[in-house]
Amino acid sequence: MTGQLAVKAVTGGRGRGPRGQLATLSSGVNRCPIPRCGYLIDRSRLMCRSHWYLVPKELRDQVWASWRSGQGAFSREHREAVHKAVVAVLAAVGEIAG
Repeated sequence: MTGQLAVKAVTGGRGRGPRGQLATLSSGVNRCPIPRCGYLIDRSRLMCRSHWYLVPKELRDQVWASWRSGQGAFSREHREAVHKAVVAVLAAVGEIAG
């Protein structure tokens, strides 16, 4: 599998999260990082679905583009994209001044 075919097999297509355990770095359950949410999420997710969709589409795309199915998980580019996504949600829910 190469190119687009490999991307679709791992992520289910452009803009979609990992399917199954292919891109998961750790297993188990975590909580959504947004204050007062507490929703349980798989560790392969950044935040719960309702908060994830508060992140502007452009930022969601940056998070996925820098993730590269786990290969870029700890890169500076990915950390910055994740930080921007969390800040966008915190601003949207009124936790910080947007």
